[in-house]
Amino acid sequence: MRRWALGFIAGVLGCASSGTPPVGAPLQVWARAEVGQGCEPDAEDRCVATLCTGTECALFFCEDLASSGIVRTRATAPVFVAPGGTAQRNWGSAQGLPGDRQPVMVFRWYPQERLPSEVRRQQAMEEWARRPKEKHHLFPQQYTAYFLSKGINVHDYVMAIDKDLHARIHRGPDGAPWNGEWRMFFSRTYGRATKPQHFEQASKMIQQFGLFGLTMTYWQSIELGPFPRDD
Repeated sequence: MRRWALGFIAGVLGCASSGTPPVGAPLQVWARAEVGQGCEPDAEDRCVATLCTGTECALFFCEDLASSGIVRTRATAPVFVAPGGTAQRNWGSAQGLPGDRQPVMVFRWYPQERLPSEVRRQQAMEEWARRPKEKHHLFPQQYTAYFLSKGINVHDYVMAIDKDLHARIHRGPDGAPWNGEWRMFFSRTYGRATKPQHFEQASKMIQQFGLFGLTMTYWQSIELGPFPRDD
């Protein structure tokens, strides 16, 4: 019994050492393979390769993919629709390759569970879409001349934000508190801040005031909410 086992192992090792298959995709291996080298494969063995969409993948015989000229990319793959709802639903697809070549098996992926941050972002977007909007200048029009001296056109950097939020951040004298925050920035930098530093300040203020909206230019129109007013 021991001799038989040793002989079997030696035979397997001999088959494995008869040649190292080329590295590459299944189609490349299949195209380079030569009949008669190494151990004889079982008559039922077939080379298969995958084609995938965003929701499912399917196995096709390599020779079917090669003869049909299909390039295996996710963007151009066909949509696979399994026939029926029986236990055979994963045996093939209603849509095959040219020449009625059908997949060997279809695998469907369950939708990925969304992250909590993705859920919150989607909820915020839906809530934002239901409320009336107004256009908000990130760089206040009150200081148009100053921003122009820094190479910034205030009308090029506008956000469509919630109408009530827009009223809150401009409530008070001289457009405070939004404009007031800019005045403090001017005072800290003595008017010598660079253009990139002004954009960094605008980004900080967006986070500070919790702004959420659509970035645009002043001349662009939006369909959500009433017609926007000036700052």
